[in-house]
Amino acid sequence: MQSTISRRLILKSAGLAAAAAATGSLFGRYAQAQEAALSVFGPLPPDPAPPGAAKFAEAAFEAWKAANGASVNYELLAWPQLHDRMATAFASGHAPWDVIYMCAWVPEFESFLRPFVDDLPADLIADLPESSFKTVTWNGKRYGTVFTLSLLTLFFNTEHLEQAGIKAPPQNWDEFKRFTKELTRDGRFGYVANYAEAAGIGGAASYWMAFLQQAGGTMYGEDGMPVFKGDAGVDALQMMIDLMAAGTEPGSISYAGINDASNVFMSGRASMMMNWPYMWNPAQDPKQSQIIGKLAASLLPAGPAGTASIDGTDAWTISKASANPEKARKLIEFYLDKDVQKRQALDTGWLPSRLSVLGDPEVQAALPIAGVVLEQAQHPYDSFVTPDFTQVSQAIGTVVQKALQGQKTAAEAIAEAHDLVTAIVKRRG
Repeated sequence: MQSTISRRLILKSAGLAAAAAATGSLFGRYAQAQEAALSVFGPLPPDPAPPGAAKFAEAAFEAWKAANGASVNYELLAWPQLHDRMATAFASGHAPWDVIYMCAWVPEFESFLRPFVDDLPADLIADLPESSFKTVTWNGKRYGTVFTLSLLTLFFNTEHLEQAGIKAPPQNWDEFKRFTKELTRDGRFGYVANYAEAAGIGGAASYWMAFLQQAGGTMYGEDGMPVFKGDAGVDALQMMIDLMAAGTEPGSISYAGINDASNVFMSGRASMMMNWPYMWNPAQDPKQSQIIGKLAASLLPAGPAGTASIDGTDAWTISKASANPEKARKLIEFYLDKDVQKRQALDTGWLPSRLSVLGDPEVQAALPIAGVVLEQAQHPYDSFVTPDFTQVSQAIGTVVQKALQGQKTAAEAIAEAHDLVTAIVKRRG
């Protein structure tokens, strides 16, 4: 069923077309000359791509272009190629895009971006989680809007919990460790993760960052220098070490990508994992999953400071070099329209970022993970992105890996990581 916004835009575009015909070919040529050509850079599907690139809200997109006198051209690359393509283009002075996808890279590329968020409608900003702006803010300016809310939550196998006599998923760290041990039975493991990749969102460092917030800690102080050397940093890493001993699947230390760990979980060889919302749909596919009808999700277990998470930071930004910044902003507003966000969720499985759409009954019925993410979004989440996030997360992730393999104690690893990150931040100047 076509959405209200789509029908409204279609009617409006039809009216524009009729008006152009009525005033003759001169108006038509003038309108064509005035058309704004927008260029959008982003990921190829099935990674989170917008209408016109991925198959959703297509009629509404065509109507928006007609109503706004705009054409939209996409340059789409496989996700792993995006960062380097941007870096090369920005360095050469030839970045030909108006709207640009970002994932934890806003601080790195800040000087090439336009801080447009304050010009968005107030009701739109109010409908986005406050924490979602942390990864697109640098030096006090907001450069982007997250368009799919991708928070780590806890996925678990309901059948495994029932067989172990566990009535509900773990609510806190103590239960998390205890349940991991109790679920490690019958040739399977209580928990699985992917720790082989040290850096980046979803690497070993960012898992530790989630536990750090749950322990009541943070990465940086008001002066921008690291402050995680204390008890919270050590406790967060000790929690990861304890989970390894309790029954984390041994291959976790060698799984570089989330898909490796997800495959173990969807095969039924592990009972719990921290994962992104995207996994809900593959877990329902009989070609990929052996846990259909056995999957559920919940908030991440609470540490001493409560539950907290990290986010995938998928956001739209506007190039400072754009010749059409106002039209680019209107395109982003269209991407974030409630009906477009709803179609994004229902047709692609990528959750919306707008809280009202996450709470939509149809969205929650089709994607039960939406309700969990909506609740998780009420609690803190921060991925602590900086211009040198790759170097910082590489340094932390490497020592986390050493601790998980028993080569360092939690305290030794955190002290080393703190010194490494301090040096990196000082080089930033």
